[in-house]
This record gives sequence, C-alpha cells and structure tokens, in this order.
Amino acid sequence: MTTGSAASTHQGIEGSNSAEEATILAGKGELKLRVLGAAVSVVLQAGVTPDLHAELRRAWSRCLDQSGESVQAVSGSVADSGHSDERPFRATVSSAVGTALVAGRTFREFASDLTSAVTLAGITAGRGALVMLHAAALADGKTGRAVALVGRSGMGKTTATRRLGAALGYVTDETVAVDGSGKIVPYPKPLSLIVEDPTAPKHQISPEDLGLLVAPAAPTLALIVLLDRKPGAAVPKVTPLSHGEAIIELAPHTSSLGEIRQPVSRLCGILDATGGAVRVTYREAGDLATVLPALLKRPAISKTWTSVLRGGTKPSEGQPRLDAARFTVLKRADLLDAVEIPLPSGHGTELIVMNGQGVVRLTGIGPAIWHALATPCDLNGIAERLAPHIGLPSGYESQLRNGVEELRTHGILMDA
Repeated sequence: MTTGSAASTHQGIEGSNSAEEATILAGKGELKLRVLGAAVSVVLQAGVTPDLHAELRRAWSRCLDQSGESVQAVSGSVADSGHSDERPFRATVSSAVGTALVAGRTFREFASDLTSAVTLAGITAGRGALVMLHAAALADGKTGRAVALVGRSGMGKTTATRRLGAALGYVTDETVAVDGSGKIVPYPKPLSLIVEDPTAPKHQISPEDLGLLVAPAAPTLALIVLLDRKPGAAVPKVTPLSHGEAIIELAPHTSSLGEIRQPVSRLCGILDATGGAVRVTYREAGDLATVLPALLKRPAISKTWTSVLRGGTKPSEGQPRLDAARFTVLKRADLLDAVEIPLPSGHGTELIVMNGQGVVRLTGIGPAIWHALATPCDLNGIAERLAPHIGLPSGYESQLRNGVEELRTHGILMDA
C-alpha cells in the first residue's frame, strides 16, 4: 500500500474554543513515536482538544520516542480538501517513507484510524528488513524470552494479551517484528478493545490503564504459538508443527514477506531458533497461562533444511516415452526462495517455495519434478531424469502430467 507524502509540519488549528487551547495545541500538537523501530510523527491538525490530546498521549505512552530524532518525510503533498464538518478530527502521520492524512467523524473513529495509520507507517518502514507477523507478543521479564501468539481475528489474541500481561511483559498486540538476530522490535501500542457496541470503532486503551507489565527493551523470540480457540476444548492441547506446516499457516499472517531476502529461509531459521512452532487448542485465555511457561523453556532445534534455489539435477540422454505433442518445453519460474525439508518419517523430502503468488508446499512427486527441471526440458525429458532417482512405476504417466500441471497452476513452472 502506498501513502501520499508531505513534510511533517503543523497546520493551523481550526475550531478551537479559545486562544489558550490553540496555544496548547500549537506547542504540544505532535506525538513523536517509535514504531517497529521507525520514527513516526503524528501532527494533530484539528478537532483534538487538549483533553483529547492528553488521552492520545497516554494511550501511546509506551511508544513515545525519547531519542529526539526528527522525521524526514519524503517530499510531496497530501490530498487535503480543507476542514470538513463531517470529519472534524484530523491529523497527519509521517515517517521516512511518506505522509498520510487521517480524518474521523468522531474522536473514537479518528483514534482507531490513527492507530491503523501509525501501524502501517511502521510496517512500511520495516519492509525488506524485518519479518513481521500479525500477532501479539509477551515476554518474560527476567529472561527476555518472548512468545508470539498468531491467529486470525476471533482467535483471542487481544484477550490473551490482557490475561497474560499480568505476569509477562507486554510487547505488542498487533505486529511482531523480528530482526536478523532473532530479537523482537517492540511495538507496545494501545490495545484496540470493544467497549460496548461491537459495530462501533474500537477504543484505544493504554497498556498502563490495563495494568500490563512493561517488557524488556529487546526481547528474544523464543516461541511461536498458533492459536486455535475452541469453546468445547476441555483442556489445552499442544500440537507440534513441522516447519512445512508452520510456514503454510504463518505466511497469511505476515506483512511484506516477499520483500525479504530469502524469505522462506528466514522463516525456517526463526522456527529453528524457537524450537519449532506449536498449535495450542484452548477454550479460555487462562488456559494458555498453564502451558506457556514450559513451552517458553524449550531449546532451539538443529537445522535440517537446505536452500535449494541453485541446486538441481543435470539432464541425461534417453528415448521419449510420452506423447510430447501435449507439452512444450518447461522451465522453473523465477522464485523468491525455495527450501527443501526432510519429511518427519525420514522417507523423502518436501519443498517450500515462494513466488509472487505466495508460499506453496510441494510434497509427493512435486519436489522430484522441480529438481528434474534444473535445466529446461519437455515432459519426456522430465520422465527420463526422474527414472534413475525415483523410478517410473506402471501408470506413472497420469501422475506425472497431473503433477506438472499443478506446478504450472501455482506459477512454479512455466513454458520455456
């Protein structure tokens, strides 16, 4: 997503009730925030009284930037139609990557949209460097070891954060950003909570007002939990996930994964360091408190996967055995990354590949077909190359055709 851009400058205050209020806002109408490691400036332009400004400042208290760094936004302009009676609350959100205008009909709507804009500014600034999961995170105050709670809306991330934050430090309830060393870049934003009407904008509540503990400054990601909340779960159940299973489930909960160098390899490295991801099936947030302490103590696991983008099988001689008229010469499509992982059974491997369409898990004959196409060839050539490695049982033709077509559908193979 692209935002407009403009210099972070304070605009005139409209609708102030007094010269005193205008003076207060002119002096303190900016929130300087540190968001996922990036400097972000929020300039309040209209509608926000001193009391509402104080409420916003308290909500964002743990993200206030004390470094003194100024935001140098890229030059440009932000669309501005002037003061509107329909959207009287207004502000700009600026970072090094641009500036966005936020406007709201009510203060609650404005505050909710402001949170989204601030988060987007941090995510945009972190693209290409940070692995970013849409997740909550809490950390042990003594060890600094942190758990990331991943799940779609309704899986209880915010509820779990409130429950667990009485014993573990609050890192974030929105985006878990992991740097190259495995450290989490904290983002202790206000929590977005439904207070009364579920259809109304969520209230932005300070972690201080909720009694959440402060997390260590540089927590280490030590555990990834995929939440599976089920009302009928009698006791919490922990299910270890293979790297292949975990990556397929985590990928939809990432931001800008494709802009990271070797994204699948980065995820595999994170999974190694955290002992492999687990799925926790639970009923209430309190159930998580009974299983997380032991899970946070799990050690890292050894690397078993291999990056295979530059590997492959060389062509061999042989006579065609299939009707080549139905297929042209095929080749591997350009991929962002590809990782080969031994199957838990010890028999065979699976490939986890990422292209512009997303992440795909190749099992069965898929990895063998991909390896056979280290150099372009037609379907007959693929069969010739597979024969010495996996054999060609009776009736293999339809299985091979189906496998090739599936890889073409996913954009992993293409016509040469």
